[in-house]
Amino acid sequence: MDSTNTHTDQSARPGARSAGAGLSALPVTARKRVLLLVLDGIRPDIMRAAIREGDAPTFRDLAERGEARFDAVSVFPSITPAATSAIATGEPPAGSGILGHAWFDRKADEMIVYGAKTSTVLKTGPVRIFHNHVWRMNRDDLLPPTLFEELHERGVEGANVHFPVRRGPHEHPVRMKLVEGYLKGSRFLGPSIAGPKELFLGDLFYSTDFGFNGRKGSGGLHRSAGINDDYAAEVGVRLISERTSPFTLLYFFRGDQMAHHEGLAAQRRYLSRLDGFLGRVVAAAGGMDAFLKDYAVLAISDHGHAPLLSKRRYVPLLRVKGRSVSFGPRANLGSGADTVLVPNGRAASFYLRDRSDAGLVARTLTEGHRGVDFAAWRESGWLYVKKHDREFRFRPSRSGVPDEYGGSWEVEGEAGALGIAFPDGRVEYGDYPDALNRLWGCGLRDRAGDVIVSATQGHTFGEVTGGYHEASDHGSLFHEDSLVFSIGVGLPAPRRITEVTPTVLAHFDGLLEASDNGKEVR
Repeated sequence: MDSTNTHTDQSARPGARSAGAGLSALPVTARKRVLLLVLDGIRPDIMRAAIREGDAPTFRDLAERGEARFDAVSVFPSITPAATSAIATGEPPAGSGILGHAWFDRKADEMIVYGAKTSTVLKTGPVRIFHNHVWRMNRDDLLPPTLFEELHERGVEGANVHFPVRRGPHEHPVRMKLVEGYLKGSRFLGPSIAGPKELFLGDLFYSTDFGFNGRKGSGGLHRSAGINDDYAAEVGVRLISERTSPFTLLYFFRGDQMAHHEGLAAQRRYLSRLDGFLGRVVAAAGGMDAFLKDYAVLAISDHGHAPLLSKRRYVPLLRVKGRSVSFGPRANLGSGADTVLVPNGRAASFYLRDRSDAGLVARTLTEGHRGVDFAAWRESGWLYVKKHDREFRFRPSRSGVPDEYGGSWEVEGEAGALGIAFPDGRVEYGDYPDALNRLWGCGLRDRAGDVIVSATQGHTFGEVTGGYHEASDHGSLFHEDSLVFSIGVGLPAPRRITEVTPTVLAHFDGLLEASDNGKEVR
């Protein structure tokens, strides 16, 4: 792959959300099908190394035939529910309404937890977590339409294998006997979920019984009820070999789990397994040439990973000068508490009873608190950032300073605190890629709370029950958490994960040209 550096004007990026009637002579059914492959938590440098060292020959083949980026960016917080929502809706957390594994519902005065570590699930309540993750997040909390819903309106049906943001126009009944039993006496669980036409979630939901669910050894309670990468690969082979849907989304998450528990070396080893899964899907379609004759492909990760210190990696954030902090799965602003703390890995949010205290709390958090890199808050139409003794504020402005992503910003103060420079009258980012746009889109003063903090290297704020990962974590604005890879064949490789949905929609609207062969962008 020849290495080239390119700059694409953001205004020229695919972003049309209309059906595009009359813009293309080709009917939807005549366009290539699309396979979207999402690899949870795979760092771009790890994918790039696997490709270059021969351990990911299928991904290498795709990259050589299309376009590859190893400097694409996630959202902030760079945490799975926020990032997968961004992929499936094209919106950052402020627009999607999904901030992370947990958030505080100020109106209901209660913590909403979607789950993460097993300890968090057990302490919060497995049935409640199951309800929040499978039903509530998609049905009640996700604000914009999903890619599946927008495609359906265009007459394009979709298939989803294990991707957590799955809302669509078709109802799918619960298939697992254990869950059916809970339905009779639980106020949390429902008899079905809404999704695309083809939906697979292990043994719990499957629109087609291919005969290899948990009852046949692929799933079962000891293998996460069938929700595992092996099952996803099996289903993917069938869906692609049978050309079941115009749009198919396959999601593999084990690489993220391995990094959390065993570190980045384990994730690197797992890449060859992921490549094998993709190789089986391609083989089922008749080989790469036959596959790409029928399919355009996007492969992308949702966030990165940052290694943690071997000792004192966990930063509780429970003691904030002058504040009474409520913490845990049942935290609230009653009983004398004036602050609710919600950690999401390497980011954490503070919800204040008196929201005008945001600046005071943020400045307090950055004065000697171990593990806090910076704090941010919204005030009078500006977003403020405080790091140590340096502070700046910014807001979008058409007459402001442009950045490389197509944004334009009015900036006042010491933006160098986040490594931001202004050479030749342009914003240049350092260790915090696309920092201004991602901070602006994180949802402050809304569901993300009143103050948000990002962790220093090696540290994590853990989860709402006090649990934390041992080897690696993510969530911060720092580049290790934030950079992702993207590969596109027949479609441009997105520079932001929020570009995935607009790119796929533009493809089916007939607004895209195929990407250049063999173009690597950084």
